[in-house]
Amino acid sequence: MLVGRYPHDSIRWKGGGREQVEQAIAAARWAFRFSRGRPCYERKLAAAAALFYEIITLHPLVDGNKRLATLLLDAFLIRNNLPRPRNIAGAALRVAAGEWGQEDVHRWLLRVYRAKRKRWGG
Repeated sequence: MLVGRYPHDSIRWKGGGREQVEQAIAAARWAFRFSRGRPCYERKLAAAAALFYEIITLHPLVDGNKRLATLLLDAFLIRNNLPRPRNIAGAALRVAAGEWGQEDVHRWLLRVYRAKRKRWGG
């Protein structure tokens, strides 16, 4: 959950930032389509991982890219009725530091999903 208030009145795009956001959304759509043949939840998590990773690595905003990626991931998971991990901010830091790639994010989301599904008895 994001707490606090962003100190600026408007989003400050980096040069080409809007196109980079569109590129991140296209990557999420591609990840969903590319994972055909997998269960629907895996396809959705692949799209979520792509969106999260691309927003952080493409860096479309002057400031707040990890916050935006965290917010988008959280909203995507809620909208698709998928379990939300506890430490999204920690994952964002790992991606920004270059420790995690898109596949690492996807595996992390799958682990969270499977662990929560097991607890639900599914």
